[in-house]
Parts: sequence; C-alpha cells; structure tokens
Amino acid sequence: MSLQPVINADVDADAGVEYSTSVLQHHDSDYEDQPPDHALPPYDLLYALVDLYFKYVNTWCPILHRRSTLDSLFGPSTLDEADRILLHAIVATTIRFSVDQRLTEDRRRHYHDISKQKVLLYGLETSSVKALQAMVILALDLVGSSNGPPGWNLLALIARSVVQLGLAVETTSFSISPVYPSIYTLRAMVLPESDSFIEEESRRRLFWMVYLLDRYATIATAFEFALDEKEIDRTLPCRDDLWNKNQAVQTRWFRTNERTEYDIDKPENLGAFSYYIEILGILSRIHKFHKKPVDISALSDVEQWQGEYRELDNMLTSWKFNLPGDYGNMARLFQPGAAYPTTRSPIFTPSYSASQRCHGAVENIAALGEFVVQNGMLPKLGPPFAFTLWVAARLLLVHGSTIEHKLSPQIQFFVDSLREMGRYWLVAERYTSILQRVLDEHRDSERSPDANGERVTPSSVKILADMRRCAYDLDFLISRQPKHVGMVPRMPSVTPARTPAPNELEYLDVFDFFNLPRLPVVSGSGDMNHIAGNGDGNRNRNRNDNGNGSGNGVGEMVPQELSNGANEFNITNFMVDANSDWLFKNQT
Repeated sequence: MSLQPVINADVDADAGVEYSTSVLQHHDSDYEDQPPDHALPPYDLLYALVDLYFKYVNTWCPILHRRSTLDSLFGPSTLDEADRILLHAIVATTIRFSVDQRLTEDRRRHYHDISKQKVLLYGLETSSVKALQAMVILALDLVGSSNGPPGWNLLALIARSVVQLGLAVETTSFSISPVYPSIYTLRAMVLPESDSFIEEESRRRLFWMVYLLDRYATIATAFEFALDEKEIDRTLPCRDDLWNKNQAVQTRWFRTNERTEYDIDKPENLGAFSYYIEILGILSRIHKFHKKPVDISALSDVEQWQGEYRELDNMLTSWKFNLPGDYGNMARLFQPGAAYPTTRSPIFTPSYSASQRCHGAVENIAALGEFVVQNGMLPKLGPPFAFTLWVAARLLLVHGSTIEHKLSPQIQFFVDSLREMGRYWLVAERYTSILQRVLDEHRDSERSPDANGERVTPSSVKILADMRRCAYDLDFLISRQPKHVGMVPRMPSVTPARTPAPNELEYLDVFDFFNLPRLPVVSGSGDMNHIAGNGDGNRNRNRNDNGNGSGNGVGEMVPQELSNGANEFNITNFMVDANSDWLFKNQT
C-alpha cells in the first residue's frame, strides 16, 4: 500500500500557516503569571513542538485539523483550559522529536511527566471532545513505550469515553434515529451538533483513531477488544484534502455484523486512512478467529476452522482487489497460524499456500519499508508501522530457522529499521532487542553444535516460533531466558512483570542463577528418560541416561504419551507437502 497519501495528509494550502512574532508574544504573556517552574516549555519551543506534531505524528494519527488547531492554539484569543491540556498532550508525545539545545534530559523528563499527569487528571474529570483528543494523543506516547498495562489502562478509559460521548455512531444511525417504530432503548446525543464539516469529520476521525489504537494494543496481547463492534455504526473517514478544505462529502459505512444496509459507496471520497480502517476491521476478525479454541483431533472442528480461514482469506483478497491503483497492490495482513501451526494432528496440518501468502505479504512489506527508508519517511510513521515490521521480521526468522535453515538477509533490514524507529519509540527498540537476541542465539547455535554434533534449536527461537504467542507474551518470555555465555548481558524488559501461567513454564529457565530449570511435576515412577537439562554434565544434576546432561536449551520434560509427537506443542519443524494443502482443495 502506498504511504504517500498518508505522509501528504497535511500538505495543502493550510500547511504553511505561520504566526507572527507579535502573536507569539501575545500568547507568551499568558504564561508570565505562572510560577518560575513552568509546566509548559517557553512559547517559541511550544510552537516548534506543535509544528513537529503535525510533521511526525499527525501524519499517521490524523485527528487534528491543522488550520483549526493552529488558530485555536496560536490565534488572537486567550487559551482556555481545554486548549492548554491539548498542548500538554502534544508536548508529552512530541518532545521526543525535538533537538532543541534547551531540552536537557532532566527538562525533557520534567515537561513530559508534568504534561502527562495534567492530561490524565483532566481526562478523568472532564468529558469532552478536546479532553478525549488530548488523551488519545497521550495514549500514543504510552502505546509507543510498551505493550503492557500503562497503555491498556488509558485505552480502556478512552474506549468507554468515545462510546459514552456518542462518537461511535453517526447522528443518522438507527440507534439514534430509528427509521421504524421500535421499543428498544435509544441513545441520547451528549454532544451538541457540529458547527462545520471540519468539526464533524474531526469527531469521526477521533473515533476511528481510538478504534485503531484499541486494535493494535489488543492484537499485541491475547485479550478481547475494549471497543466492541456492536457499538459501532460509523461511516469511514474521508480523504484528507476534502477535510482540510471543509468540503462536505459522504463515505460508505464501516462493515459490521450489525449493519446490513450499505446504500452509499462513493469510493472517490475515500483516502488512505479510510482503507486503513477497513483492513483493521478484517484484522479484528482474524484476531477473534485466532482466539477460538479448536479441538485439532476432531474432524468437524478442524473443517469448521479451515472454512472460517478460507472466508477470511477471501475477505482479504477482495479488499486487496478493490483497492484503487493509487494505493498499490499490497496485502499487509497474513495469518501465520495456518502456515506455522505450533500444535498439529494428523488432520490439522500446515498449509503450503498459507505459507506462500505469508511470504508474499512479507515481500510487500519489505518493499514498502525500503521505499519509506529511502525517502526519509520512517520518523513520520509510528508504533503501528513498527508492529508491522516486527511481525514480518518474526515470520522470516521463524521460516528461516525452522524450514529453510537459512536466514533471509531481509531480516537485518527489518531489525535496522526497527532500531532506527527505536530512537523515538521504545516499543520499536524492544522489538529490535528481541529480534537481535534471537538472531544472535540462532547464529551461535549454528556455529556451536552440541556434544553429539547436532545443532540444537535455541530456546528463544522456540518461543518466537510459537505462533500462538503475541508480542506481549514474547517480550515477557524471551526477556527471562538465560543468555548464552559470552553474549551481551540481558536487557531488562519494559513489559511489566506478571506471573507465568503453568503452560508457559515449559519456556522458562526460572532457576538459571544456578543452572537448574524448573521442571513440570510428573506422577508415577519418576522415570527420568525424558528429562533434558540445559547445562553440561558436571553441573546439571538432571541428566539423561547418557549422562551427558545435554538438553535442548529450554529445560523441558516430555510426557511419555506425547513422546511420539502426537499433538505435540512447541513444534519447530514446519515442513509441509504442497500436494496435501487443504487451503485450496476442491470444495464439494
């Protein structure tokens, strides 16, 4: 998908809005009565930070109309509290991009922390569009720092606020204005009517940005979405240039299971943000699909799962086929659960076609990433793009280490791109750290076979290859694995700690400080034939019958009933017969 429409979102007649020195001095006087320890930066720096916001953040979070925002913040009128809070949100999220010499590390931290606290307190006490805009902009800072709870908590609040303010539905929605007599409970519109199309579209875009953040934050975990599609009855956002010109247009409705009428289409009014939202709708269905438990030993369950997979595959294909030529020919989503299933049975096997589709998507993402890097646009894309690069790199790493046994050189491009994004967004830095660690351990394992001359799959590769694991879990699990001797000391995880579930103990070397992994308790005679340690024979007391104490790097005990490979977990061999593919077999 071409990113040019996204990057050029604010490049229009309004993009060059400048404000004279007298205007800045007028606003600077608003701060003369503040205490010496200002909560906001000096006004010239504040103006520069707002400009950086539109340059680096509003390109992928297009919720603020440039001219209206600059008029409100830097016009002749005195700043009200809501505008001041919006400035605080912009400071907290955008200060990372500033190279102003006055911003020492202490001053950066001071302005960031003060602004963050002011936005949070105001958002808790105030229910308004501007308060919600400020919290969404602050949420970018939190989501860009970690996949963990700080972002979840704020997004949960935002998701409820956007529904309670009535922003999840159009004013013409049947839940507001029923077209036929009904006895169901109607929603009251809390907000006043919009004064202009700019304001109406700004509210619509604010809702869709909450939707986007909710989807990305949740997909990085194994949780349910905070924003239920049953509460959504919205049209898609329009093209950026139409919004900037205050040119009122109609767009088609977002497709949900609740809405069956789609009279309006008007594809000429849709832009990059519109198609972005549509593909996130499909991604939402894929996330829910992946969360459904499947009995892989039951033929009916497997066939139903495969049928739903085909339906989603067709949905993706249709979306891609109907994209206008301006937006390229790229499908950004793929479903590795079918290509690389960590659990399998005689009737639940990998799909060769799914694997090929995954690789096709990764190739397109790589081409897009190269275009972005070559044109200096990487800083103008935020954590959602970093997540895309992370998923693509993960798939290449898993495929190269388990099937090809040769890593693709494209992996380094993804790692380098994420490292560059990590200058601004800590979550991208964390992705880089995880990938680099797995790469280092895989290369070490290739150079250093075990005592039997076999190359053993490192524990971090096994964890990464488990396609049931989301980004949050991978961060938690891999960061707690002991590193090989001679490697760089472990980088602490920015993901908050939690207690591992019983099924996660297979990955963890919890007692690595004396090289004794925790093993699951096995009832019976205490047969040790299937115990494998992760150390050498001189230190590890959990030896196998050969007495060499060599293991697979994880420290696991394989129950006797699973030793034949049936329904085995943590599979790292995804070889598949292309002739037995179930994805495109003839349906009768």
